[in-house]
Amino acid sequence: MKTKWLISVKDDAMDAVSAELRALKIDNLEKLDSIGVIVIVPGDHKIADIKKIDGVLNVEEERDVSI
Repeated sequence: MKTKWLISVKDDAMDAVSAELRALKIDNLEKLDSIGVIVIVPGDHKIADIKKIDGVLNVEEERDVSI
């Protein structure tokens, strides 16, 4: 299973960030508008490259949580 990244996005920047990710050839993305998060499968990209996109607040690897 490939690692996914969770990208926290500013309220008004969801469409702009999605467009920038697609420009970086990241087509496998899921927008969670209600919580301001985009989930991607990163490929060969680096977290630092994604953090440079205007409107991105934070980037984290998805982790399993057990309660």
